[in-house]
Amino acid sequence: MSDEAIKIANQLLESDDDYLDNVIKLWKLGNKLYGQCWDTDFHIFGVIESDTDHLPLKHVRVNCSAEFLMKSDKELAEIREFYRADVVSACNKILKWSKSV
Repeated sequence: MSDEAIKIANQLLESDDDYLDNVIKLWKLGNKLYGQCWDTDFHIFGVIESDTDHLPLKHVRVNCSAEFLMKSDKELAEIREFYRADVVSACNKILKWSKSV
């Protein structure tokens, strides 16, 4: 497991700050490590990426209207809550794997 995956998993467990950007990073890392993230500990990050591909990442938000950001933030909050248990489980598996190596 990469040090970057461990760092991002810890960040997701500690805070919702930069949630979407961190999920996307873990999705990309899962694809890099396994060729594709499906059926791995990174699977949930691919699911969330697919569900949120229309929402703005941090670097795009400065170009969005306040109204669009309000709607996006509301939707992202709902997605975070819906997937919270799955994200916590996946992050803990990533951290557990790193400690067993």
